[in-house]
Amino acid sequence: MAAIEFPIGGIDDGVVRLRLHAESDLEELAAASLDPDVLRWTRVPDDNDADAMREWIGGWRSGPGEELHLVVADAAGGGLLGAVGIVRFDRDERRCEIGYWLAAGTRGRGVAARAVTLLSGWIFASLPVDRIGIAAERGNDASGAVAERCGFRFEGILRSWLLIKGTSRDVAMYSLLRGEATQRD
Repeated sequence: MAAIEFPIGGIDDGVVRLRLHAESDLEELAAASLDPDVLRWTRVPDDNDADAMREWIGGWRSGPGEELHLVVADAAGGGLLGAVGIVRFDRDERRCEIGYWLAAGTRGRGVAARAVTLLSGWIFASLPVDRIGIAAERGNDASGAVAERCGFRFEGILRSWLLIKGTSRDVAMYSLLRGEATQRD
């Protein structure tokens, strides 16, 4: 199975840039991922550090290529804002799911919506996908709001859909179909 290939230089909308991870990102990514909200809503390990992040990213790079994990950076200065990526990809069913998190100081400024819109547009332009899903844990209203701002439609609650840190969690499922995507201003 071919790996997901992403442009080496990344993609941007003039405000945020999505790019591949670099070794120089590891310390900052690990530190930002230890924010209580990131730990609460994601699979990031509670004791994450640069070595654990290096191992985690190494696993993505050596795996079957059906995930894509990117840094969300400031397009102008390059500073780390968070992470976004394809967390599940089913080529046979022509669908994928994306996930994202932001560093604490970057929330509330539209960064997540820009990153999700940018990645969704790239997915539809570059991959054999007809449906993109976002599975936001039930109660994670901020993530659901991002999905809706990006044109994703709420489909319902999927019970025990995700296993995060040993606990089955219900999610609110959102989807965007090819042809429904809209461009941001």
